[in-house]
Amino acid sequence: MMALPLLVLAIGAAILQVGAVPAAFAQPLAAPVLPVALLAAWAAIRRPREAWLAPLGAAAVLGAVSEGRVGLFLLALLPALALATLARLRERRGEGTAVRRLGLAALAGASGTVCYVLFLAVASGTAAAVTSALPALLGGMAWTGLIAALLAAMLWRVRTDSGGLFA
Repeated sequence: MMALPLLVLAIGAAILQVGAVPAAFAQPLAAPVLPVALLAAWAAIRRPREAWLAPLGAAAVLGAVSEGRVGLFLLALLPALALATLARLRERRGEGTAVRRLGLAALAGASGTVCYVLFLAVASGTAAAVTSALPALLGGMAWTGLIAALLAAMLWRVRTDSGGLFA
């Protein structure tokens, strides 16, 4: 069962998200959302059902160190996972090429970033500030999509539908 290692990775990504990532970017919206990238990459490469426990761990860390509630962070993280899962459900056996899956991870990461930011902005009453910082948000989307694609490329060797003997 790979849900436990992913949970540990998600907690680590959340710790990096609140610690090291903000220090590297002057504008918070320009920073990548590491838990979103990890969830998008995992759901694009591995079985999406393995990833549904991981947002709980990441949300617990993010909620514990901020003023937001854990439930808000959980709801903000779920769209990236849901988008990757829906795309995986639509693909037929044998369609999961590397380019398609890496693209799926990047798109789920970028669109998951928008959902994450917009959900938290609406919940905190600062949605107007997001529209004024749209270029920074586009940068954050690009960074998160790129990181999701890189993580998916690293996970490619452990994909579950490689077509092996027992696939």
